[in-house]
Amino acid sequence: MTVEDLAMELHEAGREAVEKGATVAHDHHGERTKSFLGWDEISENAREGRRIQARYLLSKYLIFQKEDDPPAICPMCGCVWG
Repeated sequence: MTVEDLAMELHEAGREAVEKGATVAHDHHGERTKSFLGWDEISENAREGRRIQARYLLSKYLIFQKEDDPPAICPMCGCVWG
């Protein structure tokens, strides 16, 4: 999974929280808006914020799409094959 793919998925994952007003911005700033902006509607700065989150997660975890075959992990040393 690429940084861009995961960044877009992270953005989409927030849709329900935004629509229900269950966000930090809503709690902290009392924002009343519940309209979700799509990936192409947000600023480049906001997209870069999602990419930063994606890079962090990819540096910590093995992330792959469910329909992909999971990577093989060596039980002896933990290295990843494929």
